[in-house]
Amino acid sequence: MELRRDEFPIALQAYEVRTDREDFVAEQVVNSQLEADNFMSMYAGRLIKTREVRPVEIKKIVAVRAAARRRAAIPAWIIVLAILIILFVVAYAEGWLQTLMQQVK
Repeated sequence: MELRRDEFPIALQAYEVRTDREDFVAEQVVNSQLEADNFMSMYAGRLIKTREVRPVEIKKIVAVRAAARRRAAIPAWIIVLAILIILFVVAYAEGWLQTLMQQVK
């Protein structure tokens, strides 16, 4: 199934065809022909239908992706804090911190 560029994003739905009914199997919103081809190859032998994605759904998809990106990134201050804590623990375990404190007194 070839889709035109102006049709994206589009929702693809896979159905298992029984004797008198169609059972829903899966749905995926695709943004490119490659994604559509992957979906269709995963559900080969099943009935594939398309439907337009409503603007409200597009806003939700964009919001979910943005939230996932925000959660996935570790803030730099956490990394710096972790390195400082590790250095403090190593300095204390090696005795370097104690000798430095005695020199200061």
